[in-house]
Amino acid sequence: MVRKSFIALGATLMLAGTVHAGDTESLRQAVDVAIRDCSASDTLNVPLRTSGLDLVPLYANGYAQETAGNSPFAEQDVEVDLALENDLDQQLAAYLRCETPVMRLTQAQMLLAGALTGDDPRTEMVAIYQHGYSSGADALVTRDSVDSLADLSGATIALQSYAPQLDLLVSTIEAAKNRAEDANVSWTDPELVYTDDQVGLDGDTPGARFYADDTIDAALVTRPDADVLTSGGETGTGAEGSVRGAEIRFSTQAASRAMSEVYVVRADYLEANREQLKRFITGLLRAEEQVREDVKKLIVDWEAVAGQLLGDPAVADEAADLWRRVQTVGMQGNSDWSSDDHPRAFAAVNNRLANTLVPLGVLDTARSVRLANYDYSALAEGVFDKRRVSLPSFNRDAATRMVSEQRDAGDLEARTIAEFRIQFEPNQSTFPIDEYREEFATIAEAATEYGGAVFTVEGHADPLAYLRRKENGADLSTLRSIRQSARNLSRNRAVSVRDQIIDYAEQQDVSLDASQFVTEGLGFSDPRTGICGGDPCPPETEAEWRSNMRVVFRAVQVEAESSSFSPPNSW
Repeated sequence: MVRKSFIALGATLMLAGTVHAGDTESLRQAVDVAIRDCSASDTLNVPLRTSGLDLVPLYANGYAQETAGNSPFAEQDVEVDLALENDLDQQLAAYLRCETPVMRLTQAQMLLAGALTGDDPRTEMVAIYQHGYSSGADALVTRDSVDSLADLSGATIALQSYAPQLDLLVSTIEAAKNRAEDANVSWTDPELVYTDDQVGLDGDTPGARFYADDTIDAALVTRPDADVLTSGGETGTGAEGSVRGAEIRFSTQAASRAMSEVYVVRADYLEANREQLKRFITGLLRAEEQVREDVKKLIVDWEAVAGQLLGDPAVADEAADLWRRVQTVGMQGNSDWSSDDHPRAFAAVNNRLANTLVPLGVLDTARSVRLANYDYSALAEGVFDKRRVSLPSFNRDAATRMVSEQRDAGDLEARTIAEFRIQFEPNQSTFPIDEYREEFATIAEAATEYGGAVFTVEGHADPLAYLRRKENGADLSTLRSIRQSARNLSRNRAVSVRDQIIDYAEQQDVSLDASQFVTEGLGFSDPRTGICGGDPCPPETEAEWRSNMRVVFRAVQVEAESSSFSPPNSW
C-alpha cells in the first residue's frame, strides 16, 4: 500500500524473542480507557485508513480534513473532520472516549472490538455503511515449502495484531481446510505470530518476520510488500529484499470480497445525531458515484489524496494504485449488505468470521452487532448505481488461455482455491434448478466471495462406452469419434450448468459475472477412476462408474495473469 522498504541489517536479531498477541484479551489490556458519554454534535469526527476505499470520504470532504465548501458533504449540510488512524487499538480508545464516535474497520476487526464495546449500551456498535472490499490490496505470501493451500495445515502465519487482514486470514483458512479435505489430508489450525506494525519490510511487521525468520511459513501483508518478497508477484529470487521461492499463495485479488470494510457508530451518538448521520451516508453514496466518474475522466486530485492517506503529496501514483486495489459497493452494495439473504450480507459474513476466529482463539466468543437498518436507496437520493450488472470483469479469451496453460503445465491443482462437484445421471443433459438448488447456492456463494478468481466449469463424461468399444476391437477412427463426441457432450453440460447457476443467482437477486466462468469439455480425459495405460481405468463398482459423471467447478487464483482480469474500479 505505501512505499516499499527493504530489510535492515540485523533484523533477525532485532525481532528475535519478541512476543505479541492479537486476541480479545490482549485488546482489552491495550485499550484501558474510561468511557465517556456522546451527545449531539455539530461536527462528525471520522477516521480514515490508508486504503483506496478512503478516497470516497476524502472526495466527499473536498480532499480536506475539514469539510470544504461545495463538497458533497457540504451539499448535505454535514460537517466532517477526517483524521488518519490505521491502528484498531487507537481507533477504539478514541471511540470509547467519544473523541471519534465512528470507527472505520473491517468486519473481523469489528467483532474483535465488540469485546470492549458490547457491554455498555452507550458504546454498542451500530453498523451504518459498507465502503466495499480489498480487491488485490492484501496477500498471503508463503515459502516454497507451501505448494498449495492445503499445506497451511499446522503452518506458522505472521500478521499484525488486530489487523484488517484478519478477514483474509479467515477466507484463507476456510479455503485451505476445504482443499485439505479434498486431498484427504488431516487439518491442524495454523499457529499465529503477531507483530506490532503492518506495512513495510523493516521494523516489527509480518513482512519483516517472514524475511528474517524461516520458521515463519506465511505472512499476511499488503500487496506492495508481497511484490517485494516475491520479486514482483512471481517467485522470489532472494535478491532485492525478496525471499527465495516465496510466492503469493492467496490474496484479495482472488478472494475479492473477503475483506468487508465498514463504518460503525456508537449507539448513543446515533440516538443523538440521527439526521446528521443520514446526511453523512447520503454524502458518501453520492461521492462514491461521482468519484468513479472523476477517476475515468482523469480529474481526481491524487496529490491531495496522497497527502492525506500517505503523508506525501509527491507519491500521487501510489495513491492512485490504492484505488486500483479496492472495490467500492455504493448504493446497491449497501442494500445487499443490509439484506437478510444475500450471500455477503452483514450478518452472514459475521457468522462465517466467528466460526473461524473463535476456534482459533482470536475471538473469545461470537458477538452480534446490529445494523442501522437504513433504506440506502432512499438515502442515495437518485444515485444511479447499475454499472456493475452488465460489465464483464474478465477477458474470457485470456482467462481460457490461462486455464489451458496451467492445466498443460500441471499447475492447475496448486492454483485451485475451491472445488465443487455436481453429479448427473447417465444421458442427462439438463440441470433443473429445483433439483440442484443446494449445489447452485454453494457455488453462487463462492463466486460472490472469490470475485477475482476464474471459475472453470469442467464437463466430464462416462468412459464406459468407449472402453467397451475399444475392447471389442473398434478402429482408431471410431475411437477418435467417440472421444470427440464425449468432449462435445461434456462441454454442453458445462455450459448448461453455468447458465443454470447464473439464472439461479438472478432469482436470488445476486448478480454473477458470466465472464468469470470458463467452460471446458474434458470428455473422459480426467476420470475420477484414474488413467490406466493411457486410457480411463475401467470402473469396478457402480459407485466408481457414477463418480465419472460430473461437472466440476474450480475457483482458480489469478495473480500474475493480470491480462485476464480487470479490477472493478478500473471500469
